[in-house]
Amino acid sequence: MSGTMKILASAAVVILLTIVGLWYGSKNNDMLRGIKLAMLLPGHRAALLSQCSSMPAPSSANAGSLPINVTRWGETGAGMLVIHGGVQGSLGGGPSTFAKQEVLSRQGWRMMLPERPGFGKSPSRGADDMEGDAVWISEMLNGVVLVGHSFGGAEALLAAARRPDGVRALIMVEPALHALLPRSSVLASKEDARKDFLKFGEASLASRTPAEYGLVFGRSLGEGTVGAALENDANKAASLGCALLRARMASPEALRAAAETVARAKIPVLTISGGWSPTFDAVSQLGAELTRGKHVIV
Repeated sequence: MSGTMKILASAAVVILLTIVGLWYGSKNNDMLRGIKLAMLLPGHRAALLSQCSSMPAPSSANAGSLPINVTRWGETGAGMLVIHGGVQGSLGGGPSTFAKQEVLSRQGWRMMLPERPGFGKSPSRGADDMEGDAVWISEMLNGVVLVGHSFGGAEALLAAARRPDGVRALIMVEPALHALLPRSSVLASKEDARKDFLKFGEASLASRTPAEYGLVFGRSLGEGTVGAALENDANKAASLGCALLRARMASPEALRAAAETVARAKIPVLTISGGWSPTFDAVSQLGAELTRGKHVIV
């Protein structure tokens, strides 16, 4: 796009936003902010991604044959399949996320903790891919309680929809279902969550580099978490930012369809959030509503 065309496109956006603002009035400022983000964030993310190096990936024909390493705790009892969160190149992820839950293996649970591609001993299949991971996760569903955290929570939902008869119950811990929040009744009714969600989007839009983008995400996770570890490490912040920008997120349509399938199958669903973030509480509540499950704040 030429410089003149970019100026004209920017001017058109400003004019449109001004018209919308005048039409809806000051009481609908949050709506105006949301429209602006919806229009500008996709292009901004694409521009930031262009600053990242390309990520090696196996051919699509070979990717599905790469092994998934699985840690197993307990030899008998009911099965529990636990899917970790995170993106490649970031801190966390893997079985260590659930170290405190290992005690369940001594209380009658047979636990299976796969390492998603690119984590631990599981070779990378390229960028993190929600729907791609849902395929191999669904192949492990054989009457288990399925647990997923964050990115893994969204993947657990997608996998359960692929094979609902293999899931005894679905537990999603602060699942990455943020794509469903815009225009939802939950976000419309919760002002604190709406403003928190918009604040994160605007901070993302203001980021100038992948490192800044990674820092915005890290800070959104609360004090004492991954954000603190990134503040003085630009390389780690950039690695996280690029991993987030590369990640293949499931579309709102795919996530909603999966939730509807789970609801129709009458799979018992529990969503859990920690009460530390209005956005994550809202996401978890929405996940419960769409699957006809229950949401608890702990």
